[in-house]
Amino acid sequence: MSKVSNQKFPLVTVAIATYNSRRTIEKCLQSIKSQTYPNIEIVVVDGLRYDPEEQKKCQKIIEKYARYYQDGPERSIQRNRGIKEAKGEFVYVIDQDMYLTPDVVKECVEMMMTQQFSALIIPEISIGEGFWTKVVALERYVTTYLELGPNEYCRFFRKKDGLAVGGYDPSIVGAEDADFQSKMAGIGKVGKTKNHIWHDEGRTEFWDRVKKKYYYSRSFRKYLQKRPAAASSQFFPIKPAYFKHWQEFAKQPLVGIGVVVLRTCEVAAGALGLLFNT
Repeated sequence: MSKVSNQKFPLVTVAIATYNSRRTIEKCLQSIKSQTYPNIEIVVVDGLRYDPEEQKKCQKIIEKYARYYQDGPERSIQRNRGIKEAKGEFVYVIDQDMYLTPDVVKECVEMMMTQQFSALIIPEISIGEGFWTKVVALERYVTTYLELGPNEYCRFFRKKDGLAVGGYDPSIVGAEDADFQSKMAGIGKVGKTKNHIWHDEGRTEFWDRVKKKYYYSRSFRKYLQKRPAAASSQFFPIKPAYFKHWQEFAKQPLVGIGVVVLRTCEVAAGALGLLFNT
């Protein structure tokens, strides 16, 4: 870390909201422990409602690496608890199925200390098994990894700033990342790292994705009222990035068709949810 080698290494808290996480959590935690940045603590806030025996197994793994808490039921509440419990100057919010590349925290600290950013976006690359995971991976690659725009959300910020904007809105489920991004963009410029993280999707099931969008729609109405411009852009099924990066779709035509099909069905499920979840 050439630019900060002669400075104190400020503590970074990696805060993880988990739920029934045994498939991925140890690999996630190991990727944090393998960071080249030397001053990191880990806070895990586990969900409240899942099988007690499974919860004990997850807790046993987590406590080898991190401070363990329970809160919820929704992810926003868990993340806010993680921010509250953080001892670090900086907070890095990730999910249980994300694996950090070795230099990502180092790059984040350097960028925050040498440039005027309120927060940072860390691009994600999806991995996993099956056709629909390839679909999700292609969609995320063209809309987030290759772009800096409304489909990306910040994860790295100063604790004091995260608290100052009120953290994540517990009344918004599914779009809480987008809402928090808008808050942080309101107090300063949001940057983007070159290093990425791996997002382990496992085996994506088509109908599970569609049903999840329907579930999220229960609170999307509030997000739509709160941030109409951003919400309308995110709700539109075909994104400008699809046309801008058409070559990526041409490389995998069947997967590209899958992106359009999945995205259209997700939006339709969200629209039905808005109609019926009043």
